[in-house]
Amino acid sequence: MASSDLPLVVVLNSNKVIEYRRDRALTERQTRDLENTEIKMQSGIQVGNEFIDDPSEQDKAIFMANQLVLALENNHDPIIAISCAYLATRYPDLLQVRAVLENGSYSIQLINDEIYVENTPLKFKSKKDLY
Repeated sequence: MASSDLPLVVVLNSNKVIEYRRDRALTERQTRDLENTEIKMQSGIQVGNEFIDDPSEQDKAIFMANQLVLALENNHDPIIAISCAYLATRYPDLLQVRAVLENGSYSIQLINDEIYVENTPLKFKSKKDLY
């Protein structure tokens, strides 16, 4: 199965929060919004304290992942939707966006080589219940 057939999974603090299915077609408006987002980023983006005049594809991916995590934190659905759609459609090999809150800031990983697998909780029996 090609990675472009797999969903993009967003994991926040070890919890799956979004599974973006790439097999669903975008509306005309969503496609136009993605094109407008791309045009805006071509004129430069702010990543951390640095303004990048001519962002690379990697710069754009990092920027959109940051936008996604901030939108999730603030429950801003339109930005969540456009960020997920952008990452899923522009980076077909991207399988996961993982973000972890550490010391008041997020650490974000973009993962291309690992399919998301649900955590399965282990159920332990006490020693007295074994006999």
